[in-house]
Amino acid sequence: MFGSISGLSDHICIVVSRDEVESGDIAAALGALQKLLESPEIMAEYFERVDIVFHGYDADPRDLSEIEEVRSYVYKLDEKFPFWLFFLAKTCRGLECLLLCLLPPHLTSAGRRRAFPDRISALLSDRWLPAMNHLCAQVGLSDAQLEDLTDRVVAYVTKGPIPLHRQSRT
Repeated sequence: MFGSISGLSDHICIVVSRDEVESGDIAAALGALQKLLESPEIMAEYFERVDIVFHGYDADPRDLSEIEEVRSYVYKLDEKFPFWLFFLAKTCRGLECLLLCLLPPHLTSAGRRRAFPDRISALLSDRWLPAMNHLCAQVGLSDAQLEDLTDRVVAYVTKGPIPLHRQSRT
């Protein structure tokens, strides 16, 4: 099921097709994501239980974050939906893909070490963390739960997806 929510065990996956990416049509994915915001109960139910994947790029040797159409799609989607840190599972690679799409592409390792920290810090502090905090307040997470989530976000951004056996659910 493309451009919509499809259940995977206790997680859901937003699947974006290559056709949607190439046409720049975020409507289906955005519609599915906006359903997650319909009530505090729905938000709480899908807290850290969502992933996003891009279908149709398996034969492409480039990383998704190097494909201009994917990057443009992610920019458009992120403009309308900044709530990734609240909903996306820290055990999956969807958040990593989105983050890399919002960073400068085609840099050397040295270039990444110079550019990425400031860019990531700005994205988190200016956009994604305020959006996460807003939803945390709406669902009534405690300060300790918010701190736990923030620690998972930092661990994810610095070390990559958290193995399932190490993740504690708030």
